[in-house]
Amino acid sequence: MLRILEPEPREAAAFINTNRKRGLIAVFCICGGTYRGRAAADLPTGPYLILIKPDGSLLVHGSEKATPLVWNPPGSSNMAVVEGGTLVLKSLRTRPSESVVLKIERVFEIVLFDAGSSSVRLRGTEKDIVDMLVKNPDIIEPGLKVVGVEVPTEAGHIDILALDKNGEYIVVEVKRDVADHEAVFQLRRYVEAVAKARGRARGILVAADITSSAFHYLREYNLGFVKIRPRELAEKLLNKTEFEDTSIDVEK
Repeated sequence: MLRILEPEPREAAAFINTNRKRGLIAVFCICGGTYRGRAAADLPTGPYLILIKPDGSLLVHGSEKATPLVWNPPGSSNMAVVEGGTLVLKSLRTRPSESVVLKIERVFEIVLFDAGSSSVRLRGTEKDIVDMLVKNPDIIEPGLKVVGVEVPTEAGHIDILALDKNGEYIVVEVKRDVADHEAVFQLRRYVEAVAKARGRARGILVAADITSSAFHYLREYNLGFVKIRPRELAEKLLNKTEFEDTSIDVEK
């Protein structure tokens, strides 16, 4: 493990650029910045933890919540530079075009350490649930035929795109936990994007449960809902048993 305390901007930039492929870099600092890409976000100046991973991932965490405030995924290109005496960390992704630019006012500490390889795979994630639904689309609706996964649209990436038995496009949004009204708004945007590009479309939200506000907007926008039990789906994944076992509870 390597550590430097209170580095000057040029020292910090050199440390990051030299070691960004060698291991996990943690930067404790005061910074602000922007994210630009499929959406836009401004990060107000404050204390944050920046994580830079060898696979290109960059994440900025605040003092609350498990998810990062802004981030770029694996495959991004990260570079630290000094502009006008200020340390600037840039993370760029080409497809789709996304960027995170952080202006770091003060660095308290930078740490490099080997966190080990990613040999442990989390089961029962949203991706696992999507994969299971793709293999068993009748869980969503009898007669569905999946035509795409992570399908890009002007509104974002659709979890599952399918055709029903009548040939109408079905947009499926999957949430592992309780879905709120934001999930419904997201699904509606996807349905509108598909309808605009391909003709008629309808949407189905798949989740462990929904909030009362989500239920209200589902009815208002004439969207469907399928309730699943993710833990039981995860157990099926772990045990590698056939999904046709009727012990899984699926409510519609």
